Amino acid sequence: MLEVLCFGEPLIGFFPTKRRSLSEPGEFHMTWGGDTSNVALAAAKLEHTSGIVTKVGDDGFGRGFLSLWKENGVSTDMVSVDTTRPTGIYLVGYCKDSTEFDYRRKGSAFSSISSNDVEEIDLSDVAFFHVSGISQAVSRSALEASFVLMQRCKEAGVKLSYDLNFRSKLWSADHARAVFEYTIRNFVDVLSLNDLDCRILGLGGAPEETVSYLLTLGPEFVVHRAGSSGATIGNNKEILSSPGFLVDVVDTVGAGDTFTAALLCGLLEDMKLKDLLDFSQAAAAITCQGMGSVENQPSRGEIERLLKGQKTERPY
Repeated sequence: MLEVLCFGEPLIGFFPTKRRSLSEPGEFHMTWGGDTSNVALAAAKLEHTSGIVTKVGDDGFGRGFLSLWKENGVSTDMVSVDTTRPTGIYLVGYCKDSTEFDYRRKGSAFSSISSNDVEEIDLSDVAFFHVSGISQAVSRSALEASFVLMQRCKEAGVKLSYDLNFRSKLWSADHARAVFEYTIRNFVDVLSLNDLDCRILGLGGAPEETVSYLLTLGPEFVVHRAGSSGATIGNNKEILSSPGFLVDVVDTVGAGDTFTAALLCGLLEDMKLKDLLDFSQAAAAITCQGMGSVENQPSRGEIERLLKGQKTERPY
């Protein structure tokens, strides 16, 4: 059985070795990225079976991803290689207190994925299927493929996990809002979103109010992530919030993906709501202690040490 199967685009990331804007010259560190790939990798590192449905280019980056997934136990049975299109790339820069992203994904291998590519995907032995708003926004054909897969999940009784993950460089707020609302109302079992996603949906109340409202739309679990301010989680029985863990933050890229992976792993383990929130926040906090979204994903032992109040260091 695949406990967590993800659908989305893997991206090669380039981070400056020293914090600076992309307009400034200097050296870069190459890393592995792409939100749903991050989730699949983090789930595997937390000792759960995972896989990914995607396309990569027939290039060094694509071959690197295939090796990375296999080395970490992520199933590549549903990965196809495109011989004519490249693997996507993103670059990260830092401007004062903000992070800037620049993407090179137009015409990428994943952007060509279509409903025809996923018609034969076997979902009969999957516990959670994870999709993000980014997976849907990359191209019209990827959006159509996502709906084909989500409909098949619904018919097969597979739980759907959905992280809105809005990116303004990929689509307009109006387009995203329409897709988000339709997806949430018709398919989602586990919903994860942040402050920006809430604004796109027109939700401006307290996190508890946001979670309470979104639960009425159909999801069984809703999580509102607020970075250093903590997180709020709810189901049909209770809603609770936590300030999270204080750690030395180096970089926050990928922390939300690790949170999502830990959330799904905790649900697979039938954790109580408070334990589920603590486990997910601890995993995200550890990821923030180093540069890059994959290198600093935690092991179960590291999370358990942080939960016990022991210091966890992740040197870059």
